[in-house]
This record gives sequence, structure tokens and C-alpha cells, in this order.
Amino acid sequence: MLQGLPPILPVGPIRALILGSFPSVQSLERQQYYAHPQNWFWRVLQHCGVVDDAGAPYAERVAQVRARQIAIWDLYERVRREGSGDDQIRDAVPNRIGDLLESRDPFPILLNGRRLKEFRRAFPDIEAELIALPSTSPRPLHWNTEASRSAAIGEWYAALSINAESG
Repeated sequence: MLQGLPPILPVGPIRALILGSFPSVQSLERQQYYAHPQNWFWRVLQHCGVVDDAGAPYAERVAQVRARQIAIWDLYERVRREGSGDDQIRDAVPNRIGDLLESRDPFPILLNGRRLKEFRRAFPDIEAELIALPSTSPRPLHWNTEASRSAAIGEWYAALSINAESG
């Protein structure tokens, strides 16, 4: 079984939780969320004003995410998987998302990769505001053209902006 990463949590309230599926091979090796250089995650957060520089040292980006009251975690704590593809995930053990929701004031969950079905399967009893967003993985085609990239970033921006106003 592969073990995922611990959550990135702000000290105070959570404005939004960004929830992926499970870290890539490279992310696990580096012990960093979204460590693959072709993943758009940190660039999207830069476009949305969450981090100042997507290329800054990881610790600096994490500090900026926390300062903006954003949490980052994954659906699964442990999985069996060959390679990095989500389609290869087997025997997944969900993270304790319910415990996190119970310990803080309500916050929306931003699903990186539109993982509504997986979320509902893993957490059938959790009631939370779910916002399904385009995957930041380099695999989807929406990162290949300027127009589709702009639309995907726009969805992320809208989700993070709406939640900034409520915080």
C-alpha cells in the first residue's frame, strides 16, 4: 500500500479545502503536493492569487496557501497503484475528511478533477458544499490550448473568489 501525504491546513478557519485523489509518484517521492512539473496546480493557484510565484520553494507556497486559509488534501489516505494514474487506484482507504469537517466551521470542498462520484462513494454521509473543478493534471486536454486553459483557470478563479468573499 502507498501512503499519501498529510493535509496542508491553516491554523485558523478553513476558507476552502482543495481535494485531489492521491499524490503522484513524483509527489510521494518529494513529499510535496503536485510536485510533477507538468501539473498545472501551482500555476493555477498563482493565476488565482493564492500563491505569488508557482516556482517559489515549496515551503513558501505552502505558507502562502495556509495564510489564505486554504487547505489541501486528497480523497485517499492509502491506495494500491502502479504508476500515477487515478485509473490504476485500487483498494483505496479514504482520508478522514468527516473529522476535518466536524472540527471546523463549514467550508466548501473544491474537487480537483471533478471527482463527485468518487467523493460520494468514499463519503456517502458527508454533507458539504462540493465544487467540481477541472483537473490540474497534465493529462486532460484542457491545458493544451489557450482558450481551454483560460476557461479551466476561470473556473478555479471563480470558485476561489466566491469563497474569498464569504471569508
